[in-house]
Amino acid sequence: MRLMFQLQSAGLRPEEIVFLFEQSFDPRNDKEACLDLTEESFRQAWPLAKELFLGAAGHLEELDRDISQAARNWSLDRMSQVDLALLRLAYFEMRFREDIPLRVSLNEAIEIAKSFGDQDSTAFINGVLDSLLSKGGEKPKSPKNP
Repeated sequence: MRLMFQLQSAGLRPEEIVFLFEQSFDPRNDKEACLDLTEESFRQAWPLAKELFLGAAGHLEELDRDISQAARNWSLDRMSQVDLALLRLAYFEMRFREDIPLRVSLNEAIEIAKSFGDQDSTAFINGVLDSLLSKGGEKPKSPKNP
């Protein structure tokens, strides 16, 4: 979520954000700024975090189009930066990651919103993601599993 937030606010390319994040928060580089992660936990979490971020960044136009349609009466620029970052990541997982169950993506977005969003974030995110799911937000069929 932090990477997606930076994409929205820093005006940098996704690859630059990945590089800067890794340099700033990898415990091997800076023990003080590492978000209280151990080297082992960072090593385990970083590949998936990077993959999810780059995947969502690569599908941003499509994700934003669908989120805009599902968020009735809300334009993307009116949404909180945290809510939009969470929606983009969760919806990316829902649409493109067959290895992550839909409800896991939804529940994780809601849990993260409780920590980083405002008092309305959980209901807003739940409503938008539910709408995306009910309007064909299911995962596309894989070529090997039609």
